[in-house]
Amino acid sequence: MVLGIMVLVALALILYEQQTAGFYLLYGAMGVGFFVLATNVLSLIQREGKQDD
Repeated sequence: MVLGIMVLVALALILYEQQTAGFYLLYGAMGVGFFVLATNVLSLIQREGKQDD
């Protein structure tokens, strides 16, 4: 949900504002979003692994 909103905002910024600083800010926000998503997926995998024991 949050990641989807971030992607929509990022696309809006790319289409609306073609400045270099905006692109760096956008890529940074997307990187943080992917990092958060990856940590959530890995913690879910770890929890599922512990349930098997």
